[in-house]
Amino acid sequence: MTTTHDIASEDAPVVELKATGKSYGNIRALHGVDLQVHPGKVTCVLGDNGAGKSTLIKIISG
Repeated sequence: MTTTHDIASEDAPVVELKATGKSYGNIRALHGVDLQVHPGKVTCVLGDNGAGKSTLIKIISG
């Protein structure tokens, strides 16, 4: 039986973004975003309206 522990280190992120950016024409929605999501940890994305939270989640989810 293979477990997650056998496949990857517990410290390894399951999602990692480095210097991620997104523009809509001349509007820069994201610039230089770094994010790591680790297993067993709660990760929260928060910010003001228009900060790019939804854009970031759409990039992560494909």
